[in-house]
Formats: sequence, structure tokens, C-alpha cells
Amino acid sequence: MLFISKLSYFCYFPSSVKHFKSPLVAFQCTSARLEHPNPWYSRRGKMMPKQGDGVQRPGLQVVHKSPNFLCVDKMYDLKINSDDPTDMTVEHQARAMFPELVDPKCSHGFRFVHRLDYATSGILCLGLTKNAAKHLSKLFHNKQVIKYYLALVRGHIVDEAVLIDVPIGRLDDAEWAGRMCAADHDKCDVPRPTATLLVCLERGMYGDKPATKVLLKPITGRQHQLRVHCDYIGHTIVGDYTYSLRQDKTPHRMMLHSHRLVADMKIENLDLRTSDPFTTDLIDEWKPSEICRSYEEAESIAKGFEMGNMDSISGMDKFRLVRIKLSESQGEER
Repeated sequence: MLFISKLSYFCYFPSSVKHFKSPLVAFQCTSARLEHPNPWYSRRGKMMPKQGDGVQRPGLQVVHKSPNFLCVDKMYDLKINSDDPTDMTVEHQARAMFPELVDPKCSHGFRFVHRLDYATSGILCLGLTKNAAKHLSKLFHNKQVIKYYLALVRGHIVDEAVLIDVPIGRLDDAEWAGRMCAADHDKCDVPRPTATLLVCLERGMYGDKPATKVLLKPITGRQHQLRVHCDYIGHTIVGDYTYSLRQDKTPHRMMLHSHRLVADMKIENLDLRTSDPFTTDLIDEWKPSEICRSYEEAESIAKGFEMGNMDSISGMDKFRLVRIKLSESQGEER
């Protein structure tokens, strides 16, 4: 295992040039203040008109349905719920497809046990009873839900796997409301321990720029943690408008997808998986040129990583792992 005590990283924020410099990659992109166009797109990248224009959106994709849970494959650029009845949301899709499951005691009709970012697609679980929601919420709280994400990130990651063990907190900056940052940022508010495992799947090109397809396992469960950690090591997620400093607006979506979720409960065991949305037949711009390993091999590597035992993982001699941490003087105390 190769240990890096402090990633060589620096960044100049908008109106300058954004630089990333690390043992893993070095690249730069021009920075400017741009407004997000925020359109609707189909899976093939064609724009779809906004709600209210008479065009019907794709329906809710159900991954699993039982007396306890309704689990769906959330579309990208879709809110989970909203107080605005004109917004397209998962709630409105679920109401339309399963009106008999709507609980009038819930403010939004369903018990949304966890969240996904607006731009993130993938598995989302709705509790259909108070007891079911309680059981799954407890597992999320105790970090006992296993989640695997797929992503396309900018640049070629040279290492087989990267363990990013860097606390994150809220960015105390009015211009970037809701944004998170790493603990060594001078405006980081109350950073908390955060860890992500990244395993390389494929290397290739997204359009005319290098990109890598990766498996991401969040070992903790912080807001925006995968997006912050990928950006921190210099491999921002393709299409991540916020963490590219409003630069990466060409892709039709942010390439982050919640692919698998495993939760063992007394009332029901969930082991849910979606299809891969980042294949060449779905993403025209993605052209892989090197296969690093299969998804199954990557998931096998990721299985052993949990908070508290990251220093004693078996099988580390089988592949090269880079671990990135803040120096002790800049860690959680900052």
C-alpha cells in the first residue's frame, strides 16, 4: 500500500484558472462564471422540453416493490420531492404510477428514507410503512447500508485503486450555497471524517479528453462526498457543474449513478442493482480504450473496506492501492 500523507493540490477559484496537481494527474481548465442551462435530456443526450409543454416524461423505473419498500431507478436531473406542483419529481411519478400507495399522513405522500442529489441517478428507496422506513433509516444511520456507484471522471487515473480518507465539511461561502469542501479549505466549516474507495474499471476518452470509468464505494455517508473526493484528487466527475467551478456544462448530465444497494434487515433483505448507464451504446461520447478490470472484480476489492478497518484489509498485495490523507496538522482539528 502506498501512503500519501498530503495530496499536492492547489486550486484558483473563478476568474482565474483552475489547476490540479497530484501524483495521480495534472490538468487545468479555464474558469469563468457561467449559468447552468439545466435542460432535460434523454439518455441519448437529446434535449427534452420542460414540463408543461405537453410532452410526457419517461415513467418511473421500478427496481423492487414489496409490502415494505418501493425502490426505483431515479433519473438524473430530477428532484425527489417539491412543494411546487409543477415540478417533475420522483414523488409525482410515484403518485401517478402507484396512487394506492400514497400515504396522506406523509407530507409528500411517501417516506423517502434517503436522498440522491438532483443530478445523480440510481437506486432510491421509499418506505411504504412507518416500520419499514424506521428499519432502513436505522441502517443508514449506523452506516450498515452498502452502496456502490458508477462514475465517469475527468483524466486518466493511473493507480488501480485510491482510498480517499479526507474529512469534508460545508463550504462557508455565500456564492456557493450548499457546496461542500475538504478540510484543508480555509472556509471549511466543521469537517467530519469521510472516506471513499475508488476502483478503476476502464480508461478512455470522453469526447476529445481523457476520462476514467470507476467504481465508487462511500465508506461514510456525507453530503456530496463522492463529488468532493473525486474533485479533491483532481478527477472531477464528468458533467459536475458545481465542483468543476461551473465549467463542465457540455455533457448532457453528471456522470454519477447509484448502481447497487445492499441492506440486511429483519423485515426484509434488500440487494438491488440497476443497469449500467455509462456504456458506449448509451453514452456516445464515451470511448473506452483500456479495460482495467470487470465490475465484479472491482466490487470484490471494495467489499472489505469499512470505516475502522481500513488499515488492515486483506489482499492488499494483489493490487496497488494509493491512500490519500490530510496531514495530521490539517485533519479533523482544522
